[in-house]
Amino acid sequence: MKKILFATTALVATAGVAAADVTFGGYARWGVDHVEGRVGDETRIESRFRLIVTATTESDGGLTFGSQIRYQANEASSTYAGTAGFNSPRFWVSTGGLEISMGHVQGALEFMPGMYAGSVGLTGLGYANVVYNYGADFYTSGANGRQGVDIKYSAGDFSAHLSHTMSQTGYGFNGAAERTAGFVAYSFGDYSAALALQDSNQVGDNEWALTASGTFGPANVTLQVADNGNMIANSNTMKYGLAASFDVGAATSVSAYINHDEALNGFTGDENMGVGVVHDLGGGASVRGGVADLAGQTRADLGVQFSF
Repeated sequence: MKKILFATTALVATAGVAAADVTFGGYARWGVDHVEGRVGDETRIESRFRLIVTATTESDGGLTFGSQIRYQANEASSTYAGTAGFNSPRFWVSTGGLEISMGHVQGALEFMPGMYAGSVGLTGLGYANVVYNYGADFYTSGANGRQGVDIKYSAGDFSAHLSHTMSQTGYGFNGAAERTAGFVAYSFGDYSAALALQDSNQVGDNEWALTASGTFGPANVTLQVADNGNMIANSNTMKYGLAASFDVGAATSVSAYINHDEALNGFTGDENMGVGVVHDLGGGASVRGGVADLAGQTRADLGVQFSF
């Protein structure tokens, strides 16, 4: 991530503050992806440019104030209507291990440790490894995000995150949905565990999730379990599986996952699985690719990504 210091006169109107920190970072990726049965072309060019702008300053009392916004453009998108553009900003104040933010909500389930374990390929290939099935608030890119509050705390091996979005029909992207979610997580040596709960007024939202990770020899293995059946009576709504990653040589790593989602195929259940490889080229650049089977649909991708 690149850092640029701007003079206060260009950034803030408050006297007595010497300077603010503004950082620019992100990544770019490009390649090809294939989705079996996709309308139009099954195989397409894939690309993305993401820029993250973060501004922070510190008060005389030691409080850190910050704001962040993200720009994203994918292939064949050159305007906001074409999905390229900035997302909604978020704002925060932090001290020690405590951070309180407002604006674009991050979402406790989205940021839960172990939730994205097993992500494969250049694009994630549908992210079927994510067991909460996005039935919760999550951080968006290049578009409006749900407005709410996040409270995060960490101390040593303990961390916690509480998020809340309210029903506000005046916000088109908030609508009538109202969610409160939180997780607690703890690490002990080579092992860690996290538990999340959610209260939501939306049918089919996640109710709870559990992740547990550990290092066994050369592999890091994560157990993932979630109940995505909020207010759905007499239905199978559990999703559970395993994810693993390990290094192959000094510059290559392999990730894989397999899970069973009871909500697929009319609540009769089906499996998702995938495997991906990342080869580090140095300087923040890598070659990435993967193959996944999402309930019988084959997906694959291959390309290059670099961070800046």
